[in-house]
Amino acid sequence: MMYLEYTKPKPIDWTPTYSSKDKIPLGTYILSKEISRLFPDKNLKIVEETPASYLNNQENEESNSLYFIINQDSHLSETDSKALLNFVKNGNDVFIVSLSPPKQILDSLKTEVKTSYYVLKEDFSNVWVYLTNPVFSKKQFNFEKVSYYSYFNKIDSAKSVILGEYTAPGEKRTNFIRQKYGNGYFYIHLLPEAYSNYFMLNDNNYTYAINSINYINKKNILWEENKKSIDSPSEDILMYILNNPPLLWAWRIIIVSSIFYCIFFGKRLQRKIPIINPLKNTTVEFTKTIGNLYYNNREHQDIIQKKIKYFLYFIKEHYFMDIDKIDDNFSEKLHLKSGVSKEVTDKIVSLIQKNQESSPQSEEDLKTINSIIDLFYKKIK
Repeated sequence: MMYLEYTKPKPIDWTPTYSSKDKIPLGTYILSKEISRLFPDKNLKIVEETPASYLNNQENEESNSLYFIINQDSHLSETDSKALLNFVKNGNDVFIVSLSPPKQILDSLKTEVKTSYYVLKEDFSNVWVYLTNPVFSKKQFNFEKVSYYSYFNKIDSAKSVILGEYTAPGEKRTNFIRQKYGNGYFYIHLLPEAYSNYFMLNDNNYTYAINSINYINKKNILWEENKKSIDSPSEDILMYILNNPPLLWAWRIIIVSSIFYCIFFGKRLQRKIPIINPLKNTTVEFTKTIGNLYYNNREHQDIIQKKIKYFLYFIKEHYFMDIDKIDDNFSEKLHLKSGVSKEVTDKIVSLIQKNQESSPQSEEDLKTINSIIDLFYKKIK
């Protein structure tokens, strides 16, 4: 199955590229070669750039030239259309073959184009095209594979010459004109299929295409080939935006709006949240403050009692001793359990007993008991 899939005939690509590089049915490879053969005295140049890029380049300024454009739908940008109009105004020609020519150029020439669509197969055989010049004897040609036929709904009769028409049941329409613009001419043909590879290989239809391009009387032919081939890389999206005025204006509005947004709404909309530091442990500071308060008020007796009370609580918690009776036996036990010398414990017990006698205590007594208790704490460490 893989072999059969690989070797089966490839389907015909009917993409209407009208590119001089494509040999598919709706390419124009044959026409580009025939022009060089039929007009050996003319210089054919393939232009890969857009009309504006090529024509606005001073190095490409050429007189006695014709710009040849063939495409299914020629949607040129405003810049490209203006470049072509100036090109013709300066004495050159433009030959446009398209089902739907550029709207700006049609508006400048005061012309309108409409399209007829033929559905039934028998209708195709009843549509005939011909060139009106008596030289060609109004010989009619039939393009059976064509389903769309565009025609000029309105032309400027004072400046235009009808070069070709088509007839269908009940109608006769103009599809090929030449119109004066400035010092040059616009040639507009509305049947691009007539110039494709498929119909150029047909003897009858080949004659029609060659006869129509015989109107070219300029020395240089500039063939527009900007990214039309099926092998051409896709157009950069930014270039596509810049070449389309509506998208370009939308792009400008987005850029300007973004700048305004950054200026007026880029700042913080919410109130600044203050930093709340965690609460500090101020137990030591509080104790110092209370101690200083007692000391400054000379309440030495009260401070001594609290020092003794906290000391006895420490002894009870750490050595599990009875603190209700403070005597020599208490001193001996404290000496043995804490490892502090008997001299220090005896001194502490003596000071506690003295305080219990409720006799007035002086500042010296406070300093003495404070120093001996601190000494005890240092010894047990």
